[in-house]
Amino acid sequence: MNQSAKYALTLSTLLLLGMAATSPGAGFALIEQSAQGMGKAFAGAGTDGADASSIYFNPAAMSLQSDAHLDVALHWIAPSAKFNNTGSTLGGVMPTTGGNGGDGGESALVPNLNYILPLNEKVTAGIGVFVPFGLSTSYERDWVGRYHGVDSELSTYNINPSISYRVNPKVSIGVGVSAQYAEADLSSAVDFGSIGYSLLGPATAGKLGLAPQSADGFLRVQGDDWGMGYNAGVLVEPRDGTRVGLSYRSKVDYTLRGDADFTVPPQAAPLTAQGIFVDTDAKAKITMPENVTLGLYQKVSEKWAVLSTVIWTRWSRFDELRVDYSNFQPDSVTEENWNDSFFYSIGADYLASEKLILHGGVAYDETPVPSAENRTPRIPDNDRLWLSLGASFKTSDTMTIDVGYAHLFVDDSESRVAGPTGDVLVGDWESSVNLFSIQLSMTL
Repeated sequence: MNQSAKYALTLSTLLLLGMAATSPGAGFALIEQSAQGMGKAFAGAGTDGADASSIYFNPAAMSLQSDAHLDVALHWIAPSAKFNNTGSTLGGVMPTTGGNGGDGGESALVPNLNYILPLNEKVTAGIGVFVPFGLSTSYERDWVGRYHGVDSELSTYNINPSISYRVNPKVSIGVGVSAQYAEADLSSAVDFGSIGYSLLGPATAGKLGLAPQSADGFLRVQGDDWGMGYNAGVLVEPRDGTRVGLSYRSKVDYTLRGDADFTVPPQAAPLTAQGIFVDTDAKAKITMPENVTLGLYQKVSEKWAVLSTVIWTRWSRFDELRVDYSNFQPDSVTEENWNDSFFYSIGADYLASEKLILHGGVAYDETPVPSAENRTPRIPDNDRLWLSLGASFKTSDTMTIDVGYAHLFVDDSESRVAGPTGDVLVGDWESSVNLFSIQLSMTL
């Protein structure tokens, strides 16, 4: 490996370990694994053979690389999520205090790297390091939805060695193993005034100075874990210029273990006498869902190729977010009840010259969130339309620079989410996402 490749590999690894991810896709999946793919809305993912991102999308397609290949990519994800309160209440009577929280979208720089090495005419090995899931939202601490979420961050980091085998000139298969690390950091306000009314009664609570919304505290939960998974795929080339790929990426189960830290206002201190609302160990089980990807590549002329992709994700695994505390504190439970979802895209490549390929694509990304009652401020998700453009510049016989841009038009949505102390967050969301990607691809 030459010095440029070593530098790019080291830089990307350091960035990967230092960055949190913001989900631009439905749910909290991150499809951003290739700058070239970004430019065509990931149409034909795992079938075009243009870069090494097949490690993520379809390991069988690694067989399309005849030489060692290294990709290093950076993706700037810039989401916007703005809430408009239209009648949030406590107990259905008292208006919830606070503003709209500002823009909850948190921008992030997300890298990935992939390396492919043909071992012989039939066998190709590879390894990818990337971020398959992530989310990051942040609101003002005193906003109207503070009891549902203030800061939310989930990051995953995946190491994915893979191997492909060319069965015959028309069929290749591939498999990979994933070692995936996840860490979460969630915070929200706690309405100790309402809790005091419920546990102590109005008279005692009043003597302590506890009234609904007048004695807010704070809860922060952190945890991490490692999980294992796998992926597999097949690539069929029925004739020259036509490729069809089908791949599967498994679920990964976690038990995130860490700490729950409570900040309790002085007047609510008596509530901790029974060993609740005190700092303690905590854990939460979560599953990153499996998906199935179907990709198509069709060359229609010397200059044009059309591509398409369909991805199914089993988001129905995400039925609740439950935090289990080690002390007497009751579990914190957020009902999610998500649905499975589909991602559809179509795109094209145009060979403008020997050194320039232009890309374009559109996609429709279904939300897994079933209703306003399940749309929380941690993930204010809805259906989205992608419009993408990109280009690949061949700077030498061994180096290509890919750039891609996508704008995601997210459908307006609403929330009617019940909280743990009788509050209901009611309002509308206006959201959008801008995505910018750049990638250095090297033949080694």
